[in-house]
Amino acid sequence: FTATAGLFHTPALAADENYKIAVVDMQTVLASYEKRKAKYDDLQKQVDSLQSGIDKMSKDIEAARKDYEERRATLTDEERVKLETKITNDYANYQNELQKNQRQIDGMEELVLNEVLKDIQEAIEKIATDNSYHLVLNKGKGPRGAVLYASNSIDITPRILEQLNK
Repeated sequence: FTATAGLFHTPALAADENYKIAVVDMQTVLASYEKRKAKYDDLQKQVDSLQSGIDKMSKDIEAARKDYEERRATLTDEERVKLETKITNDYANYQNELQKNQRQIDGMEELVLNEVLKDIQEAIEKIATDNSYHLVLNKGKGPRGAVLYASNSIDITPRILEQLNK
């Protein structure tokens, strides 16, 4: 069949049979990218700042509970209800603040990760283009890795890190 024979003809192979393939260990790149480390250090400072506010709220609620428990027997019904309501409301505010902070942290982390991944992608594209690589694969280890084996001779991870950290 001539139609079947046409299925096995690949013009790309006929044009260039000297493909260049490289691998990059993305886990190593992410771990060793200085800008990522600096951005995450800054993010951790912001998280610590937010956490200090949450910790203060928690301590205040705990102190109010302790005070309530110590004075409970001497309080009037009205005072007891008023304090219980205040503690309950303070705890609800604490929970809301905690969730708000977590959303804020998640958003900041996503922005940092997107910026870092964009930088890494640009570095990979530059090195791949400059060196005429046709294909670059993730050499990551474990079940997420796209490569089961790769010779160190095609690993461009050090060049990517050099490009990123200069």
